[in-house]
Amino acid sequence: MDGSDPRGISDAIPLPDGTRLITLDREATAIGRNGRARPLGRDRLALGAILPRGHVRLLFPAYVDDGAAAPLDRLPYAAVAAGQDGEPLVAAAKVGTATAGPEPRGADALRTHPSNALARQLARCARDNACVGARAPIGNGELPVPLGAPVAERPRVPVALRSGYEGTPTERPAFQPSAREIVDVAITHLTAGGGPIAFGRACDGEPLARVRVIRDAAAAIRERVPDATVHLETAGTDATALRRAIASGVNSVTVRLGSAMSATYDRLHGPVSHRWSDVRACLEAAAELRVRLTVALLVLPGLTDRPVETEAIAELLDALPGGALELRDLGCDPLRALAAFPAAPAAGMRTLLGRLAAVEHFRVP
Repeated sequence: MDGSDPRGISDAIPLPDGTRLITLDREATAIGRNGRARPLGRDRLALGAILPRGHVRLLFPAYVDDGAAAPLDRLPYAAVAAGQDGEPLVAAAKVGTATAGPEPRGADALRTHPSNALARQLARCARDNACVGARAPIGNGELPVPLGAPVAERPRVPVALRSGYEGTPTERPAFQPSAREIVDVAITHLTAGGGPIAFGRACDGEPLARVRVIRDAAAAIRERVPDATVHLETAGTDATALRRAIASGVNSVTVRLGSAMSATYDRLHGPVSHRWSDVRACLEAAAELRVRLTVALLVLPGLTDRPVETEAIAELLDALPGGALELRDLGCDPLRALAAFPAAPAAGMRTLLGRLAAVEHFRVP
């Protein structure tokens, strides 16, 4: 499906390494010999693919919704087909460099800091939630730092705004680490050769709500390791708080959004106390202060590729001086998510990708 109607798959690639195949609890739809879509029967379930980062889906699986059933798991399903030789293909495009995550060998932050609350939480995330970042050894890859921050978004549609991370968080951190606890683990990680210190990852709320601890931790980290990358991923809730975080040492910012149109944004994100104007102000602040800026665009065929949505996104990027554009498949129950918006024609994902590629000063990493 491309958002409205079942269609044949004509644009597909072999399954990328790291793709997961998953069955949807819905009756599959296929194209019959007469060229028309038809359901295959209740025992024939739809199949989807969960793509690795660096790829974006062009279509999602065709299926018959069951209004009496619970929504589908909020995953970024991509349509799957069989090629001429029977090999599995997926309706997707490569949109960046897929970087392999750290080899999950079990968290060891707890061994180096046994009484540290952050280390204990990372060990729990690794054990219970299969978080790849938390499972990586200290000194390997990125160090995720959950803050126990409050939620800033309550989506009105069945979507997962934190799409794009491996693992399946089942709970938000109930603790709030101190700046000292963060710094102790971060310095051990950095001096062992580790990568960025990252606030605002999949299991946490809005990190800017805890900007004071971010400021204190970032300042101490950068004082001891001046070339450290301190990264912050945010929903863009508070430009003033973001400026304070950057002034204290945050030097890499990702702003996550699913639309550059106020009405669509409000319905998709369900902001608790901020609005689209706050998101734009955060983007402008990050650009003005010349940190490493990434716009993470959450993509859903049938919504993001509507011409009015595509142009709004392109105009937003055009107005910024530059940065990186990261495309992430939006995890959702696709049919029910789309049903929450007024029906409108979509131009197709290839049209969206072409338009975004024309914004030359925004690169796809």
